[in-house]
Amino acid sequence: MNKIEPKKRESRLLRWFGILLITLVLLGTGGVFLCRYTPRAYQPPPVNNPEQVSPYLTHKLGPDFVNQVQLDKPFELLVEQEGLNDIINRQSWVEQFDDFAFTDPVVLFDLNTIYLMGTLDYKGISSVLTIIAFPQMDSQGTVSLNIQSIRLGVVPVTKLVSYLARKGFEQSRECFEDDPQLAEIVRAVVHNEPFEPVFKISDRMVRIAQITILPKKLILKFKPE
Repeated sequence: MNKIEPKKRESRLLRWFGILLITLVLLGTGGVFLCRYTPRAYQPPPVNNPEQVSPYLTHKLGPDFVNQVQLDKPFELLVEQEGLNDIINRQSWVEQFDDFAFTDPVVLFDLNTIYLMGTLDYKGISSVLTIIAFPQMDSQGTVSLNIQSIRLGVVPVTKLVSYLARKGFEQSRECFEDDPQLAEIVRAVVHNEPFEPVFKISDRMVRIAQITILPKKLILKFKPE
């Protein structure tokens, strides 16, 4: 019996080692699969004539906004999801941060919810990053994006991405030296804190007075500041 027991012990160790190894492989494969998962809603739109500025910006959204601001009275601006994504996807979207690259962003509007999605590439491995926000305005008139979660595929990475965003902002502060107001808004966004939604357009100041988010559209109400 004593001669056999070591063999049994060795056999059991090998067996459990094999089970452990298989489990780790499965977990690793599952983790990669979950991170590589692409949400059905993520469909970056094709852009015709990408070298041209978006007609939605030059012929619709831009003129509507500027003309209303010049009237110096409250107004409402409708932002269509399709048009906004046409504007976004005509930009050169390859944002590099260390070994990470962010490309092909898409914005989706749903009831009281905004989704920002894009492809995050790390050393040739691509995953879809999804940021889910429930923008809110408090009684003082400040706005918070109220980011609820950040996912890579279906894996929650809120703390990691929040840390990288804060670090990236601190490293690029010099980019905002000429616009301290924008710097404050960006700082508030990356820290998920409220900010004053006041913007300077030419020689006028306007404030966002109300935000309404509906499926495929965003309605912003402005008033002179």
